[in-house]
Amino acid sequence: MVAVSLAAPALRSAPALAGDEAAAEALFIEAKKLAASGKLADACAKFAESNRLDRGAGTLIHLADCYEKNGQSASAWATFKDAASAAQALGRADWQKLATQRAAALESKLAKLTVKVQDPADKIEVTRDGAPTSSASWGTPIPVDVGVHTIQATAPSRTTFRTSINVAKDGDRVEVVVPKLEAAPAASASAPPPAATAPLSAAARADDGAGRRTVGFVVGGVGVASVAVGAVTGLMAVGKNSDSKKACPSDGACASSDAVDANDGARTLALVSTIAFIAGGVGIATGAVLIVTAPSDKGTRAATRERGIRLVPATDGRSANVTLRGEF
Repeated sequence: MVAVSLAAPALRSAPALAGDEAAAEALFIEAKKLAASGKLADACAKFAESNRLDRGAGTLIHLADCYEKNGQSASAWATFKDAASAAQALGRADWQKLATQRAAALESKLAKLTVKVQDPADKIEVTRDGAPTSSASWGTPIPVDVGVHTIQATAPSRTTFRTSINVAKDGDRVEVVVPKLEAAPAASASAPPPAATAPLSAAARADDGAGRRTVGFVVGGVGVASVAVGAVTGLMAVGKNSDSKKACPSDGACASSDAVDANDGARTLALVSTIAFIAGGVGIATGAVLIVTAPSDKGTRAATRERGIRLVPATDGRSANVTLRGEF
């Protein structure tokens, strides 16, 4: 490797005064401080963001140098190559030479990963670490950084292939073979029928009918009781009204307090009677509807009896009788 001192003023173009370029300059300065203190991962991230905001050959060289020191040889190699092209475009032969030499020094130590696709399906997509790969790169050793890499292959109506492989050190040669993607099972074959459409069993229908009839009888019974209360309070109202008229037979003001009390009691009892009659009528009608509309369980009982019937031959050896047994 060619050792070169990366002086910031010599490798960084003049910063702009505002916008993204100003932010890029601030990130560049902070990245240099982090790199000097040994915080390489953070420094590389800030160099990369600075270059995204304001691409420059000088920033690329610093970024590549950071990658190399952080053990990311493939990323450093690719970035040095990019920096050489950027320097050439600027007419900076010195930067171009530096970047070219640094890239060449890394080539012999690069780890490489080869992805082979055995049987490319229609519209197959293969990704490496989430990034798409082109079919032109399949079967070609591609430089990668040391670490774990994930390969995934997908295609419409096909099962997904996914695997992870560890590149242990610089110089390793690793290969991943993507097998033929099998046809995905039909969705309808494994999907259970919606629970809401499942028919009720005979026992469930019988339970529902019995429960509804029970509620109907209860509601109807309360209705009958309410009618009875209405009848009793109605008779009591008639009696109170009769007592009032005996004390004060003529219309108009009445001097008897007992007659006034009897008249008020008659009015109250009449109101209670009316309400009770109305509630009773509603209860009787509701109970009747519940009883009439409840599902019948005759079929269920018949089926139960039929399943319970069985013929048992006589075992005494003296007759040909059979015994009919069942549950009723």
